[in-house]
Amino acid sequence: MKLIKIFNYFIASLFLLTACDLEEETFTFVSGDDVAASGSYDQLVSGAFLTLHFPFEWGNYAELVNFDCDYQTGPGWAFGSIGAGNFYNSGSNDNFYKYYSQSVHRANYHYYLVNKISNIPEKTKNNALGELRFLKAWSQFQLVQHFGPIPLFKTSISEGNDPEQPRASIKDVYEHIIETLKEAETLLVPRADSEYKKGHVCRGTAKALLAKVYATIGSASMENGNITVKGGPGSKTNPDGTISRLMPVPITHEKDQVAGYEEFDSQEFYRLAKEKAWEVIQEGEFELASSQQELWSAAYKNGPEFEFCLQTIDGNGTLYYNFVSKDFLGYSNPVYNGEWSNGFNVQRDHWLQTFDDWDDERITWGVLHRIPYYYDKNTGKLLYYFYPERDSVYVRKGENGYDKTDVVANGAHMYGSKLMKFSAVSNYPLDGNRADFNWPYMRYAETLLIYAEADNEVNNGPSSQALQTVDLLNKRNNSTLSSERNNKIPYTKETFRSYILEERAKEFAAEGIRRTDLIRWGIYLQVMNAIGTNDENEIVKRREQKHLLLPLPLDEVNANPYIETNNPGW
Repeated sequence: MKLIKIFNYFIASLFLLTACDLEEETFTFVSGDDVAASGSYDQLVSGAFLTLHFPFEWGNYAELVNFDCDYQTGPGWAFGSIGAGNFYNSGSNDNFYKYYSQSVHRANYHYYLVNKISNIPEKTKNNALGELRFLKAWSQFQLVQHFGPIPLFKTSISEGNDPEQPRASIKDVYEHIIETLKEAETLLVPRADSEYKKGHVCRGTAKALLAKVYATIGSASMENGNITVKGGPGSKTNPDGTISRLMPVPITHEKDQVAGYEEFDSQEFYRLAKEKAWEVIQEGEFELASSQQELWSAAYKNGPEFEFCLQTIDGNGTLYYNFVSKDFLGYSNPVYNGEWSNGFNVQRDHWLQTFDDWDDERITWGVLHRIPYYYDKNTGKLLYYFYPERDSVYVRKGENGYDKTDVVANGAHMYGSKLMKFSAVSNYPLDGNRADFNWPYMRYAETLLIYAEADNEVNNGPSSQALQTVDLLNKRNNSTLSSERNNKIPYTKETFRSYILEERAKEFAAEGIRRTDLIRWGIYLQVMNAIGTNDENEIVKRREQKHLLLPLPLDEVNANPYIETNNPGW
């Protein structure tokens, strides 16, 4: 935390990142006390949430949370660091730690400053305090998941707290996160309140995060159990030297209890997760979008399925919009007559092949199936790749939008799922520049799945209520209802657990959740190593015990006298 020495001045343009109203007065090079004295609680909230933008400016955040998992791949030049397990001294790794530490600091300090304001209504003041408490809990939750024990700052160094702290235990960190979120949910206004501002976090957001925290502890502290994941090698070399792609196969893994979570009672925390998730569902602050296409439309930004999102604005400097859409989807490049550019970060074919419903909207609308790859100057026509290979039956007939001349994609960034969710920007078609993509930190769909996951663990199998809850998501996605699957082959505790984990992989593809899911379930090493040394694009997927935690930045280890060693293996 010594990376964040005393912060007494605000930098320029602390515009309100958590609201749609961007016409906010700004303060430049003034002290925090001056801002508090002016009663500008909104600027204090904005200044704290601004830190969430820093790791998106050059793409560090998406690389760190997505590349190191079983279902993401791309070219070696993009995946050779984080994607290949080379975390040490990585800019993406170090920035993740640095900026979330800054978030904790500002959330603490600005909470202190808002508390000094006396000339605003109590309800308004409390809501601002609640937003800052939520930001603090969110940031600490990200840090403890990725780095394990962390220095625990309950107050800011600007209030006199020592900038150098020892690492607190995982248990102590979670106890503080839970305490902070409980405070936040009492302070925040509900989404339906007249004072709620679209784009801000609300009371339901704090409750949803609390449910996720409980479920994370519940799964990580579970001593044993089995989970089936579809995976394995992505390709094989044939005797004649040719290479064949391989389908994923169901592999049952025995889970490990995650280090640092031994003191928690798994069943108790799953009970708490179930209760809190159900509370969010019953209170109705959020609802599912009617379709994936609606969910990921520019018009639906900050819609009622989004519990918490990064707030961005198009065309306002490098900090307030990002390269996410370009990197994870790509665009038809007019400079090259419409040939596809960028979109290097794709979901492996193994991810798409986990879908047994070919009409599931997450892979019909949700995946780009026809990609222009070459402009033929002689004919004046574009040539196209098609994806996936199983669509060859449509290609031969020239159906479903395909042409008989379409060919199978090749290359690390061409054969895989380019996700249409990343098209949710104001200016579409994309042009390869930064865009106002709101990163979805939390969605209501996850709260539904957390409820079902927790219910299954508490009841030794899914209740009818859990099945009906997941049915809501199935109906939205046009996939087979979980209740119908249960009628054909009744779920056991183990098979439903595996089903929920797979649904999470399908629903939240490339939203920064898969790696932490594998870690919290204690199957990260098992799943990654089942792929083999490399995936089908020669990206190293072999992992060791040291990869269970990210390394602390060198500056943190070298400068903090309370930290003598880095995380194990680093």
